[in-house]
Amino acid sequence: MKRAAVVGIVGGVAALALAAAGVWWFTSRPPTAQAAAESYLRALETGDVAAIAGLRDDDLGADAQSLVEEAFAGAASYVSDAEILEVRAGDDGVAAVQAEGLLGGERHTLSFTMRDTGDGWKLTGDHLGVLQAETMLTSVPAGDAIWVGGALAPAATELMLLPAVYDVQAAPRGILAGTATAAVSTDAPVAVTIDAVLSPEATALAQAQVDAYADACAALAASIPRNCGLRVPWAADLATLDSIAFRIDEHPVIALQEDAAGFDATGGVIVATASGTTHGGESASFTYRADDWALRGSIRFSGDDMILAVR
Repeated sequence: MKRAAVVGIVGGVAALALAAAGVWWFTSRPPTAQAAAESYLRALETGDVAAIAGLRDDDLGADAQSLVEEAFAGAASYVSDAEILEVRAGDDGVAAVQAEGLLGGERHTLSFTMRDTGDGWKLTGDHLGVLQAETMLTSVPAGDAIWVGGALAPAATELMLLPAVYDVQAAPRGILAGTATAAVSTDAPVAVTIDAVLSPEATALAQAQVDAYADACAALAASIPRNCGLRVPWAADLATLDSIAFRIDEHPVIALQEDAAGFDATGGVIVATASGTTHGGESASFTYRADDWALRGSIRFSGDDMILAVR
C-alpha cells in the first residue's frame, strides 16, 4: 500500500511538472506580429518612448536616436484612433504592417515592418516619418537649427521622426519668434517653412552681449584694444605709451537690423587715460573723452545661440 501511494504521488508530481512546462512554453513564446504591431500603435498613442525603444531592433546611432526620442517626448499631440488594416507575414520572418490613425484631426497612413528576432517581433528601420524644416527671416534663410518638439535639430535636413504632430520652432528660441505645425507620418515626407521675426527680447539679449564686450574693451591695457571702436590720440601728447585705462560712462545702445544681418551700437561715452613718457622725456598722464563711441558688426544664429561679431 505504501509503495502504491509513493508511485501515485510521484506520478502526480510528474503530471504537475509537465503541465507547468506546458504553461511556460506557451507564455514564453514570442508574441505574434499582430500583437507586437498593436503594442507599437498603443505606444504611439500614449507617447510611451520607453515602450517603443523596447520594440526597436535597428541602430540609428546615438545622436539620431536622441533626436527621435527627445522630439517625440515633446510632441504637440500623438496618434489617436489607430488601427491595423493588414499584416502580411512572409516566410523570411518579416511582416509588413499597414495601419492608419488620426494626426491633427486627419487620417494618416502608418506603415512599418516587423522582424521575428527569435525573442519577439521587433520594429525595423522603416517605421519613421520624414520632416524637413527651415527658418526664413525677411525671406532669407536664418540659422542652422530648428526646434522639433523637445529636440534641437539641424535645419534644412531630412529628419527621421516617430509619427506624431510636432510644433516646429525657430532657433534660437527667445530670439527668433516663429512656429509651424507638422503632422509627421509614414505616408509622405513633410516640409515646413517657419516665417520668423526677431522677438521683443532679442534686443535686450543682444544689448547684454554688447555690454559685456564693451566692458572687456575697457580693461586696463598697454595699447588700444583692437575691434573696440576706440580712437585715442595719445601720440599727440606722449612719445611712448605705458598703459591706458578706460572708464565707461555710457554703454553704446544696440539696434538690430530687421533682417538680423547686422547691428549698430551707438551713443556710447567712454573716457581714456593714457600714461607714458612725453616728448620732453617726462612721465605724464592725459585724459581723452569720446561721446560717440560705437560698435558695429554682424549677427549669425548657430544652434540655439545668437552670435554677434564686432568688425
